[in-house]
Amino acid sequence: MKNKILITAFLLLNFAANAQLTTNLILNSRPPATLSEWLLTTSTINYIITNLQPIPRKAKIKVTIKATDGTDVSTTDLNLARTIIIPDGNTILNAGTVFPLEIQKFSGKYQNSLNRTGKLPADSYQFCVELVEESTFAPIATNQCRSFFVAGLQLPILMMPANYQELDIIKAQTAIIFRWTPLVPKPATAISYRLQVFEILSNQQPVQALRSNQPILDKIIISQTQFIWQPKGILGFKNPEKQDSLFQGKDRDGVIKESFKLFIWTIQTLDPLQNPIGVDANYEGRSEPILFKIK
Repeated sequence: MKNKILITAFLLLNFAANAQLTTNLILNSRPPATLSEWLLTTSTINYIITNLQPIPRKAKIKVTIKATDGTDVSTTDLNLARTIIIPDGNTILNAGTVFPLEIQKFSGKYQNSLNRTGKLPADSYQFCVELVEESTFAPIATNQCRSFFVAGLQLPILMMPANYQELDIIKAQTAIIFRWTPLVPKPATAISYRLQVFEILSNQQPVQALRSNQPILDKIIISQTQFIWQPKGILGFKNPEKQDSLFQGKDRDGVIKESFKLFIWTIQTLDPLQNPIGVDANYEGRSEPILFKIK
């Protein structure tokens, strides 16, 4: 009987102590897909702890992420989690403290996606935060959960010059206008577009030029979806005898009708850390390239 009383008293004391800790979780419902970006924005995660006791408390923070179908996505390795000191009053913690990536254990395809792209796959998720004892990992405050959504992204579509569009040499030497559609949906943080133009040699396939040649234009454009390029002789028409990059159109009799140079251009979309937003096949963030020619 005495033992039961002691156990009951202990449980009541433990409950009363834990009742002195209240928590609230504020989570951006549409955070960046790139998890490292969560640390750059203070509004992504705000975890508010209120300690009603006059003495500090020690605890660890446990985070779990699940997909909408209940699949485990990630959980905190509590053996590696650091102990935090919770003073009396209110404490507000952001993503850097609540969700350090280096101690998160991701499962299966989610780990593979992070290894390749640094992102979670497009889906709906549930993000839960819980305070636990530093040694036993027993919960000491209510588990707080919020839903968030990672949207699928559409890389820019190249518009101008259009595919195989023929540009006039006089105008092209002065200025070439490049236009493309923006990344969809529009992210909360500013992104960059890397515009690259490659000259295709007469013995090359377009993809070879894109992969092996040095770009004749390599420009980072922040947020804008248009760029006016002034080549200033870069197009290389000064020496008409140089044939390695000159294509020749012939008629049925083999007579040369025209000579022209062929170029390939593409847009690579970059996040605020200048990493490719890799939703394409090669995870390079490259839009489908197109060609244009100059007679």
